[in-house]
Order: sequence, then structure tokens, then C-alpha cells
Amino acid sequence: MKNKKNLGLWLTLLIFLGITVLPTTPLVKIGIALILVGGFVFWKRSIFFYIQGNRHLVKKDRQQWHKAWPLYQKALHSGLIPAYRITIASMYIQRDDANVGKAIIEEYLAQKRKKEDTALTNIAKTMLSMVYWMEDDMDTAIGLVKEVYDSGYRDKNLFINYGTYALEQGDLTTARMLVEQGSGYEKTSPGIHDNHGWLCLLEGKWDEANGLYTTLVEKGPAFPEPFLHAAQVKIHYGKVGEALELLEKALLARYSNTTSMSKEIIRTLKERLEDPKTRRSCALEIEQNTGLVASGNLPPALTETFGEEQALVLSGFAKEKEKPKNKQEAKKHNLPEEDYTPNTDLTEADLEYARKHGGEGL
Repeated sequence: MKNKKNLGLWLTLLIFLGITVLPTTPLVKIGIALILVGGFVFWKRSIFFYIQGNRHLVKKDRQQWHKAWPLYQKALHSGLIPAYRITIASMYIQRDDANVGKAIIEEYLAQKRKKEDTALTNIAKTMLSMVYWMEDDMDTAIGLVKEVYDSGYRDKNLFINYGTYALEQGDLTTARMLVEQGSGYEKTSPGIHDNHGWLCLLEGKWDEANGLYTTLVEKGPAFPEPFLHAAQVKIHYGKVGEALELLEKALLARYSNTTSMSKEIIRTLKERLEDPKTRRSCALEIEQNTGLVASGNLPPALTETFGEEQALVLSGFAKEKEKPKNKQEAKKHNLPEEDYTPNTDLTEADLEYARKHGGEGL
């Protein structure tokens, strides 16, 4: 395999060596070399367009992103290799027109290849599931990731996407299975870590969720879901002040087409918690609709009215347990061992998949 990768380099060196020994003038040699270089650049132009597109899309200034799409289209029409085509599809799904990304993936899946790249096909199907999830076609989305899962393929994006769909559907059995099987990725994948915490919310394991989100929030995830889920934990303990800080972080996080919640919903929750007139009612609405809020939806309003609530720690809610003092106590309460001591192992919250293949899932 390595020899095949180096074949182009060796051929290039041999050609240029051949040019140097040609019995002709230096000017003619230079001309031949320029023609060969030009031919090589034309041959590899799809890679050039692809790289230039990536340079625009990694910029923090979103106004620069629009420059990437024409370059990606040139790359796609210049014979770009399948792996990079799927990467471009993922970029479209997350940051531009998801239908374009969907079409790229479906075209790839419809092609008949002599030797199929099974891993790339599974990655493509996992990506495609996100489009159907965005379209609220949960049956198709789950069908795709289940097909990938049943094939025996495993990666963290599959665990994240499949787990997210299961959690949104309330399928806690499948969600628990995926969290357990994907536990090896949890320390390096904020998405899987968040799914674990989200599952604890739905199972009513608030103390375990508290420990998980204490660790995850310290790592500074780039996407908003963990901050909303962590705020729900604080609301469970009546700690409105801490929940407001987490919702502010959620508003400052990175949003994309595949983010499961909107800034408008988080802003609405934050404003109602900030207002003493609606503070208690909003906290109760969040507490009584855990699954709905965790999926990024506003809870239904309570018919009961309450007086103004100036306190940032509300009475009548659960009492937060003290943090364990050692490993043995942490294990006794089924809490992460990291929770009893400050975590200094900070990692970049952007998903590795977003950098290598266009995204960490949801």
C-alpha cells in the first residue's frame, strides 16, 4: 500500500531526472518541465480546490464560509476522490444546504464500485441519517444507523448519532446499550459524554448526571447541548443562578444545522428564569418536562401562578448531595472518579470527526 502511495512521487522524480539528461538546451528542458508541472496541477486540481475550500470553512468569521462552496463544487466536478466527496457532503449538511450534502452521499451510495470501501460507506450512511433526522424522518434515520450498527462497524459518530436518536425517542434500553458500548470514547468525545449525562437525566439519576456534567462543562464543549442539560441538573436542585450561567454559555456556543436546539429556545428559558415573576414557574416547567427540554423544546406553561421569586436558589427542590471525598466514595454513589478532584485534562471540544471527516455527529 505504501509503495502505491509513493508511486507518483517516484515517477515524478524519474521524469525530472530524465529531463535533466535530455540532449537539448536548458530552455527546452525548462519548457518541458513547466508543461509537466502544469499537467500535474491540472490532474490534481480537484485536491487544490478542496484544500482552498477547507481554508475558508475553518475560519471563525462565518462571512468567509460562502467562499468555500464554489470551490467545493469545482472539486466535485474535477474528479475528487470519494473520501473527500463525503467530507464535503458533511460540510454542506452541517453548515449550508443539507440537501446538497444528501445528494452527494446518495450519489456515492448508488455507484457500483469494483471494490467498495466498507468503512467509508458506513460513515456516509451515518452522515445521511442526520439529514433524515433534520427532516424529522426518525424511522429512516434510525434505520440507517441501525443498518450500520448491525454490520459490525463502530465509531464514535455512530454511537453519538444512534444514541441521540434513541434518547429523543425515549428508547432508554438502546440508549443505555450504546452508552455502555461507546464508553471507551467518552473521555475524548464530548458528544458521547453528553449522551451519557442525558441518559441519566431521563433515568432520574440526577447525582450521577451532576458529576458527569461537572466534568464535561470544565472541558468547555463547543456545542450548546451539554450546557442546557447541565442547567437542567442545576434546576433539579433549585440552583437557578448556576443554571443561568450555564444557559449563557449555551448561547455563546457553536450552532450548526445539526444542533438539536435553537438559540431562541435557550434565550426564552434564560429570560424567564431571570425574571423574578416567572422564575419559579419556569424552573418547575423545566423540572417537570425533562425529556422535552433535553431534546431542545420549550416545556408547556403551567396553569398555576406564583409570586415573585427573588432568590437564585429556590426552595422546594431536591437537595444536592455533597461531592465524594475519595475514589471509594465516588464508586459507592456510582459517580465518575474525576468528580472528587479538579479535572485539569482539558481537551478541544470540537469533534475530531468534524476536522477529519466534516463533523462529530450531533
